[in-house]
Amino acid sequence: MQKTIQSRALIYHKFGDPREVLELQTIQVPAEPSKGECLVQWLASPINPLDINRVQGNYALKTEPPVIGGSEGVGKIIKAGSGSRFKVGDHVTIFSAETPFWTEYGIVDDEDLVQLDNRIPLDLAATLMINPPTAWIMLQKYVKLEKGDYVIQNSANSGVGRSVIELCKAFGYKSINVVRSRPNIKELKTDLWRIGADHVFTEEEFKETSKEFLKSIKSRPKLALNGVGGKSSLQISSVLERGGTCVTYGGMSKKAHEFTTSALVFNDIQVRGVAVGMWARREENLDEWNFCVEQVHKLAVEGKLTSIPMEKVSLADHKKAIQKSMEGKSIKQLFIINSSATSRL
Repeated sequence: MQKTIQSRALIYHKFGDPREVLELQTIQVPAEPSKGECLVQWLASPINPLDINRVQGNYALKTEPPVIGGSEGVGKIIKAGSGSRFKVGDHVTIFSAETPFWTEYGIVDDEDLVQLDNRIPLDLAATLMINPPTAWIMLQKYVKLEKGDYVIQNSANSGVGRSVIELCKAFGYKSINVVRSRPNIKELKTDLWRIGADHVFTEEEFKETSKEFLKSIKSRPKLALNGVGGKSSLQISSVLERGGTCVTYGGMSKKAHEFTTSALVFNDIQVRGVAVGMWARREENLDEWNFCVEQVHKLAVEGKLTSIPMEKVSLADHKKAIQKSMEGKSIKQLFIINSSATSRL
């Protein structure tokens, strides 16, 4: 009889409200990996918007329940099957929207695992495969940017937004960052400047001062990055240079994306969209995707990419964590799946 180990896991057996359908259960996982497999102990995994959408049944890629939650994270090899390229203690992740990260242990095919440098802090390692690659793709694949060129973005304090700021700094681009006003706006601006932002405005400030500001810089932005939609997408796309490009990667406002007739007709801007998971799955993008992951990993090791602010929570506190994630008023929630991970956070 095959030996197994017990593993707590957050599972949903039907689509619905994550606060109601996610359950913390104990499952049995094989204790010994077969040839070409590894036994992974998952250490940490964030709650991403797509995780909420998956549980609700609203995500583009739908897996029928029962499903263990999670879309990215970091783990370590506990046992490696014969012929594995990994050794015990290696930190690993997987790039797949369907990976069961919200569980203590899992058997994973060797070929599906991506090795992460053990020097990368665990909170950064747990969030390295979605937001930084999204930012990298948008900055590298849609417009040919030169050092000193300007990029404008909304949602600049989001995970993608912060990655954009740090990558712009690493690549030599200038970032113009727009955020929603809030009581702690001074602290937020200081934090974004600290990680490399060149300019930070609230939406109201940019509306009032954009004309004078644009006169003060050498050229208008070639690229706008939109994660909000509504009036916010209109605001950043309308200041692009002629022929500029606006790339949409999200819609946090849950409102339709707006673009002015003037920008489209008379300024000839281009409007594009990207979902990193779908982009990476295209066969023609495979080499570029591997290069993207390699570069993001290198920048993380060098400290040029840093972790976003996150609140650390246990799987047992998942209801509170999910509630905060759905309200959108708190910082990102990070599940600490194994308590030994806290010493590395």
